[in-house]
Amino acid sequence: MKKLEFKRIGILIGVTLLIAVAVQAWRIASEFELIQTQLQGDIQECLDNAVENYYADLAKTDVITLTDFNVNRELINDSISSSKIKRIEINRLDSVGSFIDRVGKSTRLFEALENAENGGLDSLFWEGSLRDSTSSFVLVDSARKIAFDEKNDLQIFMGKANADSINRLEFLTSKIIISITRDSLDFDKINAFLFQELDRRGIDINYRLVHLTGDTKTDSLLLASATPMPFKTVSRSTFLPVGQRLEMYFENTALTVLKRGMVEVLTALVFLGIITYAFYYLYQTIKNQKEIAEIKQDLISNITHEFKTPIATTLSAIEGVEHFNPENDPAKTSRYLGVSKIQMHKLNQMVEKLLETATLDTDQLVLKKEPIEPEPMLRQLVQKFQTLAPEKHLDLIVPANPKPMTVDPFHFENVISNLLDNAVKYGGDEIRVCFDQNGLNKIRVQDNGGAISPEQKERVFEQFYRIPKGDLHDVKGFGIGLYYVRKIVEKHEGKIQLETGKNRTTFITYWP
Repeated sequence: MKKLEFKRIGILIGVTLLIAVAVQAWRIASEFELIQTQLQGDIQECLDNAVENYYADLAKTDVITLTDFNVNRELINDSISSSKIKRIEINRLDSVGSFIDRVGKSTRLFEALENAENGGLDSLFWEGSLRDSTSSFVLVDSARKIAFDEKNDLQIFMGKANADSINRLEFLTSKIIISITRDSLDFDKINAFLFQELDRRGIDINYRLVHLTGDTKTDSLLLASATPMPFKTVSRSTFLPVGQRLEMYFENTALTVLKRGMVEVLTALVFLGIITYAFYYLYQTIKNQKEIAEIKQDLISNITHEFKTPIATTLSAIEGVEHFNPENDPAKTSRYLGVSKIQMHKLNQMVEKLLETATLDTDQLVLKKEPIEPEPMLRQLVQKFQTLAPEKHLDLIVPANPKPMTVDPFHFENVISNLLDNAVKYGGDEIRVCFDQNGLNKIRVQDNGGAISPEQKERVFEQFYRIPKGDLHDVKGFGIGLYYVRKIVEKHEGKIQLETGKNRTTFITYWP
């Protein structure tokens, strides 16, 4: 895959992902806006219901019914003992005009009506339960609020339930029902009803109620002194006096909206997460395929270079025997055959190395573990590479009394040989092998090259992977040495680590 094509695929995946994120963000924003609108509608309905409930509660007491009967006490006691007024015995009938005159003379009644605006209707009207010298009122039933005005010959019932009961007595002609309308509002009662409504709908917000009476100056001062809140709704109740308004101010409802839309938000986030992971996985897969293709191409190139040398050398030796040894000199023939034999052995080793690598991930590779003395083998390997690279300085550090190790001798030697070969080819001029048996058997191969970048630390153990150096092929290899090392160490139930730093590269192997 060409670099330009891979870049275009990356751009296409990125743009598609951005579009998906933008669509989900728009969807979430639209959903939040809809929930916000619904929530404000619910708050409006809560306020209206609270006001309706408030006035419905007032209607239970702010209704006074007057009749013009002298009532037999035994009969009225029987009547008020039941839940509803069933009958009233008429002792005397008056004309309507006389009844209205007597109502107008009831000063105690009008005092109560004048104080009703201040909430004094109940307390003034039903003050005292016994007849005294200053009052002609007699409280008959404090629970159902029934009384007599003996002076004016009036029977008085308070509350809507009593009024409804009396209305069912069709033969009554002289009766007056007074319904009281208040200009002021009892905020404590309204707030109690409003809190119940909000709690029933699961709405938790800070709010403030403002009663505007229509007086511009008073209303302006009231609004100016209040703490500002961003949202507002107005009661639509028809029970409010004409020209008056009850406004409800409330704070930001984002938390409540978030709670209501939590399922939609989580669904969108999960969807985005799945899309993001899918695109990331796709990008990584394409990237890995691209890298595998590059590694494959590099491997083929390296194999070609590696195999060409022994093949070309062998062909040259054969041509020497054929064309440059007409006298059939045994010494020349032996020398040419020796060169050919060495190169063919080298070619055979490379083929075996490739075939052996193919078995590392399978169960075909069986380790033959046995106790060995590690010091002689390590010393022999250090001396070997010191001879192959005399310009390098190799050093070995071992404990005073090293203990035997149980490993596969052949693969153990190959692991250390691969690490030393890697240090000689790619490392610095100073190479140190340290053997430590504190707890675990630990062997470190360290050089002062520092040629491996932190980004390449994990990748150097991948099969066929070589650190990119452009088109340079100054050092030959297949990229399987460190992969082989890692697999052999893991098959021994050990592990390998790579530590890098400035002018320092260290491979650490742990053995059981």
